[in-house]
Amino acid sequence: MSFENQKKILEAILELMFAVSLAVFVAGCRPAEQEQHSSKQNPLGSGQQKPTAEETVSSADSTAKEEVTEELKTFSRDGITAKIASWEQLQAFVADQKGKIVVVDIWSTWCLPCVREYPQLVALQKKYPGKVVCVSFNINYDGSEKNPPESNVEELLDFYVKQKSDIQNFISSTPDEELYEKIKLASIPVAYVYAADGTLKKRFDNEKKEYGDEGFTYEKQIIPLIEQMLKETP
Repeated sequence: MSFENQKKILEAILELMFAVSLAVFVAGCRPAEQEQHSSKQNPLGSGQQKPTAEETVSSADSTAKEEVTEELKTFSRDGITAKIASWEQLQAFVADQKGKIVVVDIWSTWCLPCVREYPQLVALQKKYPGKVVCVSFNINYDGSEKNPPESNVEELLDFYVKQKSDIQNFISSTPDEELYEKIKLASIPVAYVYAADGTLKKRFDNEKKEYGDEGFTYEKQIIPLIEQMLKETP
């Protein structure tokens, strides 16, 4: 067989292989694209109708409400109680305190300024027991599967009992980094002060060095604001 004939046969074989490959490729892609397109049009399948916008919103609200109202794990020692809660569950608690000023202190045991100011949070509650609700929200939890929020309970109960923290103690189930992102925070300590109508009155942090290197304190910033708010509250 001449070289020219061999060349023509080889070219014919290559063209045939290319045609077969192209057919397989096209056949393999189109069904997936069509299925995906169909799924986007009706993710429930051909036998069901897409939910309306109102139904979708209602379902999402219902799911969120179930998570927020879920019974919280509670731990106690020597009359001191602590509950594990997410940031959303904490916000639901704050919303239920209408008629009272609420102070939420976000802290951690490794934060020295937080620990330093903690006794002032407890003292504030004792000073205005019927008018102010003081909340401790600990964020030791870092999201690790090996160290869930419950793993911090014993250490925190030791701290709460030592501080005589007979206030609303919450242990965060929201990982610390997730919380920082959620509330647009760079670092702790931070304290939220809510008015009696449930609106946020002031967030104390030191993101802009507003309170110098020392940072805010209860004595210099928070307590004066609380006292002013109590004067303005009927």
